[in-house]
Formats: sequence, structure tokens, C-alpha cells
Amino acid sequence: MGDKLDSTVEFPKIDPSSPYYLGSQDGPGAKISHIMLRRDNYHDWQHSMTMSLKARRKFGFIDGSIKKPTSKFDLDNWEAVHCTLVQWLRNTIDPSILDNVSYVTDASVLWAELKEQFDVVDGTKIHGLKTQLNNCKQTKGMDVTTYYGKLKTLWDSIIMHEPPFACKCGKCECDIGSAALKRLDNERLHQFFMGLDYSLYGSVRSQQFQLDPLPSLSRAYSVVVQQERLKTESNPDVSEVAAFTVPNSSID
Repeated sequence: MGDKLDSTVEFPKIDPSSPYYLGSQDGPGAKISHIMLRRDNYHDWQHSMTMSLKARRKFGFIDGSIKKPTSKFDLDNWEAVHCTLVQWLRNTIDPSILDNVSYVTDASVLWAELKEQFDVVDGTKIHGLKTQLNNCKQTKGMDVTTYYGKLKTLWDSIIMHEPPFACKCGKCECDIGSAALKRLDNERLHQFFMGLDYSLYGSVRSQQFQLDPLPSLSRAYSVVVQQERLKTESNPDVSEVAAFTVPNSSID
């Protein structure tokens, strides 16, 4: 009798650190971003998806840095990841615009199509964000952290549409990138203090603006938060005091 042929083929296991690895939670039905792509929020969606894909070591399939392999095993894995990525992208697209996307099996092609269709610089959108920024104030009862969070959200949205200037030739010796970032930080510092409650933090603002050079935004924010903490400790809110007061009740 001849030897019995073993039809079982042993494929090498994929290391979890490999970009080809897909775990049990990485199925095609997974939604890896809580932001749904609509017609007017491409930059928010793109930023969220980029962070999620990089965290999963998959963005190389999008930007082309992970090239199409030649070996059969790697090629099968490469195609499996691309099909999964296509489904992940489609899972975060609003149904009203899903028909705009052609059925493709290459995630980088789909990513490029979405960018071409929805990455539109909208002057009205930028104007609206800057108007909100100009009107952003610390209202009565609002703590500094909440106020700063509102500013930060607007700053991040604007920077997606208007990124700071940076050298792209690689030959610049004047370090324009650092200078641009410092100017942006100074601008945000002024915006932060302009909307801050002057009756509470006017003296802090005067002190910070007397410094040369001006402090960074993060340093000034830290100083204001510390001042807020001191004010709270020296003048506790009535409701906080009441929480520690035992009501005088009689026993029937």
C-alpha cells in the first residue's frame, strides 16, 4: 500500500505585532471610529480614522508604505487586510452618501476616492469656526477647564482646514516651522485670555502679559487653573458647604 497523503497544510501563524494580523475583534463588521463621514465633516472623520488605523498598525496599507507582496501566503494576508479595511471604511460612512463610493477591494483606492470627493476647503465652514472662536467666553459658573476645552475643540477643527506653515523643501535654515508654531501658540494665548472672566482673572492676565518672553499657552493655562483652585479653597461654594452640613431634624 502506498503512503497516505496528508491533505492538511500548515500555514505559519501571524505574529500579533504584524500589520497583517487580524484579531477576533477585527472582523469586517467592526466600527473603528465613532465619527460617521458626512458631506461636511471629512477632516474630523479622516483624523479619527487615521488614529484608529495607526493604532492597529494598518495605516501602511492606506498610504502605500506596505507594498503588495509576491509570496502566496503574504499576498493572501495582504488581500484579507485590504478587504477588511474597505469594510471598516464603509462602516463609518453615512448611508446617505454610501452610494457615492464604488465597490473596490483596495483600501488605498477607496481612501483616495473619499478624499477626492469630500476633502473640500469650505470658506463658510472656516468662517463659522472662527466666529465661534471669537464668541467663545467663560460664562458665569463655567470652570476654566470647560472653557479651555471649548477653545481646544475649535482650535483643532480650524487647524484641520488651515494647518500652520512649515518648510517642505528640507533646505530651510531659519526654522520657519518652529517660528510658525510659536506664533500660533501666542495667538491662542491671547484668545484664551480674551474670553476668560476678567473679574476673576484680570490680575493673572496682567501678570502673565508682563513676562518677557510670553509664557506658553499650556503654562498660562496651568497658572489660571491653579488660581481657580486657590479661589475655590478660600471661598467654597455654598452648595459644597451644605453637602457637609447635617440637617437638624427631630425624632418623632
